[in-house]
Amino acid sequence: MDDFDARGHLQRPDKWYLGAGDRLTWTPPHPQWLDTPGFWDEAHYYDLSLAPVFTVTLLTADGTALPLRTTGRDWKPDRLRQNYDVPETPLHVTEHRTAHANDVLASTFSVENAGDADCPVCLVAWTLQPSATPDAPGPLTDLTVEDGQLRFVRPLQSEDRPTHDVGCALGLSRPLAARSVVPSESGPDQPRWAYTPFYETAGSDTLGPAPTLADLDASVVYLGLQANLTVAPDDPETVSVAFGVARDATQAGTQVTDVLANDPPVRSAVFWDDYFDDLPSFECSDPYLQRYYWHRWYGLELFTRRHPEGHYQHPAVYEGPEYFRKHVTYSAQCHMLETRWQSDPAVAQGSLLNFLDHQHPDGDLTGHLYPHDADEESFYHTNWGHIWPVHRIHPDGDFLQHAYDGLSKYVDYFDAERDPDDSGLYDIWNHYETGQEYMNRYQAVSDEADEIHWGRIFRLKGVDAAVQLYQTKKALTRMADALDRPAKAEQWRARAATTKTAVLDHMWDPEAELFFDVDPETGERTEVKAAVCFYPYFTDIVDERHLPGLKEHLFDPTEFWTEHPVPASSADDPYFSDVPHWKGQRKNCPWNGRVWPMTNSHVAEAICQAALRFDDDALRQRGAEFIRRFVYMMFDDGDPERPNCFEHYNPSTGQPCRYRGIDDYQHSWVVDLLIKYAAGIRPGDETVTIDPFPFDVAHLAIDEVPVRDVSLGVTRTDDRYAVRVDGERVDEQPLGTSVTLSL
Repeated sequence: MDDFDARGHLQRPDKWYLGAGDRLTWTPPHPQWLDTPGFWDEAHYYDLSLAPVFTVTLLTADGTALPLRTTGRDWKPDRLRQNYDVPETPLHVTEHRTAHANDVLASTFSVENAGDADCPVCLVAWTLQPSATPDAPGPLTDLTVEDGQLRFVRPLQSEDRPTHDVGCALGLSRPLAARSVVPSESGPDQPRWAYTPFYETAGSDTLGPAPTLADLDASVVYLGLQANLTVAPDDPETVSVAFGVARDATQAGTQVTDVLANDPPVRSAVFWDDYFDDLPSFECSDPYLQRYYWHRWYGLELFTRRHPEGHYQHPAVYEGPEYFRKHVTYSAQCHMLETRWQSDPAVAQGSLLNFLDHQHPDGDLTGHLYPHDADEESFYHTNWGHIWPVHRIHPDGDFLQHAYDGLSKYVDYFDAERDPDDSGLYDIWNHYETGQEYMNRYQAVSDEADEIHWGRIFRLKGVDAAVQLYQTKKALTRMADALDRPAKAEQWRARAATTKTAVLDHMWDPEAELFFDVDPETGERTEVKAAVCFYPYFTDIVDERHLPGLKEHLFDPTEFWTEHPVPASSADDPYFSDVPHWKGQRKNCPWNGRVWPMTNSHVAEAICQAALRFDDDALRQRGAEFIRRFVYMMFDDGDPERPNCFEHYNPSTGQPCRYRGIDDYQHSWVVDLLIKYAAGIRPGDETVTIDPFPFDVAHLAIDEVPVRDVSLGVTRTDDRYAVRVDGERVDEQPLGTSVTLSL
C-alpha cells in the first residue's frame, strides 16, 4: 500500500470537522454558517467555546460587497474545500479551510478571473468578538497591532468552571491596505457585512477607524484586516487568513506568522500524510472495514492533544468534540487499546499518566480532567487492566513501575471505599459513574437512581465494576511479576481470585444462565438483563458451563440480537426504548435500549475471547459477524463512503443520535478489534499469535504493525493467510490454523 492515499480515501462532500490535535479544533456540532467563508461557527480551545472566529468578505474598489454563492463542498481530514461563484462577475473563488497543530485555523482563497479585463478586489477578514455582553465572562483586553496582525486577549468559560484567558491573533498573508477596530454598543452575531460598522466606511484605501485601545469594554468589538488584489484574467490570486489561539497573544501571533509563512493547505496535507504514513497500513476487499479503519485513525488524531499545559503533561486523546474535549477515565481505557498500535506509545501511556499525576490521596482517580482544573466530584469505573496490552507491544519498565504504584493505590481505594462488606464485589454509587445513565439496573435498587447527581445515591454491586477491578488486579499481578516482586504478585493473584470467586458465587444465576448485578442490602441478584452482564465472558472468570448462557441470551433477537446489535439494555426490559427516551423524555445519553459503540466494543471482546478460550468455531463466526455488523452500523444511510461514530444508535433502524451533533466520538475501540480479530494479530507475554477470524472477505492485508522490536504483516487471500516479520514472509497457513512467533 505504498501509494495508498488515506486522505483521499476519506474524501466526502458532507463533513466539516477540522483539527490537527492539540488545543484548538473546529468541530461545531450544529453549524449554522457552513456556506459562509471562514470559521464563523464555534471553534473550541480545549472544551471552551470560541465563537465567532472570523469570516471573509470580498468588496469592489468602492466598498460594495460581492455576494458569494456556494456551488460545492468536499472534505478530507486535512481540509474543507468550498467553491463559490460571484454572481454577475467573471470571478470564481475556491476556499481551503485548514486547522493546524500549532492551534491556528486558516482559510486560503484562490480568486480566479474568467473575464477579459483585470478585476480589482478588496478582501476583508473580519470578526466580531463579545466583550461586555451579559453572557461574556469578561471584556476583551490587551489589543495590539503587531506584524500586521490584530492581537487581543479574550476570556473563555465553560459553565461554572473558572475563566480562562486566551491570546488571539488575526493575520493575512498579503500586505495590508487597511485595518480597523470598532467597539460597538450592539451587533448581531451573524457574518453579514451590512451589520458591521465597516459597511459604511470601507473602500479601497480605508476600512474604518484605526485600532484604538479605548472603549474595548463595549458590548462587542469588530476587528478587520483588508488586502487589495488585482485579479488578472487566467492568473489566480491567492491569499490566506489565519486566526491563532494560545496562552498569550504574542504566542498566538507567532503561530499565525508560522502558518502564513507556508502554504496552509500544503502544510496541512503534509501533516496528515505524515500521520497516516506512520500507522499500520490496512486494506480490505470489504469497503466498510477498510474505510472505517482509516476513519477511526483520523478521529483519534483529530482529538489527540500533545502540547503539555497545566494538568495535561502527557499526550492523550479527548473523548470527542465540544463538551467532550477533555480527558475522561471512562474513554481512556479505549484510547489505550487503540493507540498502542502506533509506533510511539506516548499517547497510550499518557492516557493513564495524566490521571495518575492527579490521583487523590485515597487512591481515587477523578473522572473529568481539564487543563487547569478537575471535576473533583466526577468518577468513572474503568478497566485499567488495559495497561497490560500496551506493555505487550511497548514494554517500558519505568512506565510500568509508575503505573503499578498508582493502580495499586487505586485498587486499595476500591477495597476500602467500594467494598465495605469485604465481599470482593464493588459498589456503584450513582448512575453517572458507570458512564451508563438511565437504566433499569439502577432502578432495581433505588427509585431515585435516575436523578441528576453524583455522590453516594445508592449501592449496587455492578457486574461491570467487578470485571473491571478483576482485570486491573490481573494486570497488577503480571506487573508485579515483571517488576520482580514475587510476593506482591502472589498477593494480587489472591485478591483477583477473591473477586473471581465472588462473581461466580453471587452474580452468576445458574437457572437464568446469566450474570447479574447484586443488591448489597439483600444479597440478591437484581435479575435485570443488560449488556454488562456479558462482561465476564472476555475474562477467565467463565468456564464451559457458562457458554450456553452467552449464546442463549446474547444471540436472542427478543433480548440483545436486534437488527442492529447490541442494545445496552435487553429488548424485553420494562424500561426498554429503541428511541432515546427515558420515562417519556428524550435524553442526551440514555442506556435503556440504545446501541452504544462502547458497549459493542466490550461485547465483541466477550464473543471473541470466549471463542478463543473454548476453541468454539461457532463463536468465531459470530464474533466476525458481530464486528462486521457493528462497523456497518456506523455509516450514514449505509453509504460506504460516509463513516461516522455517534454516541448511540437505534437498535431497530441503526439511526444515530444526530440531535446531539457529537460525531467522531472516541468512546469505543474499533482499530484494536480489526487488528486482533480481522487481521488476527494478538500479542502475548512472550509470543505473538496470528490467527484471523473468519471474516467474509476475499482479501485483507495489514503491514508495519509494531510489536516490540519487530514489524508484523498479514495478508489474507480467500481462505489462506501469510505472515511477514520485518517484511520477510515466514509462514503461510489455511484460515483456522494459528501461527505463533516468539518475541
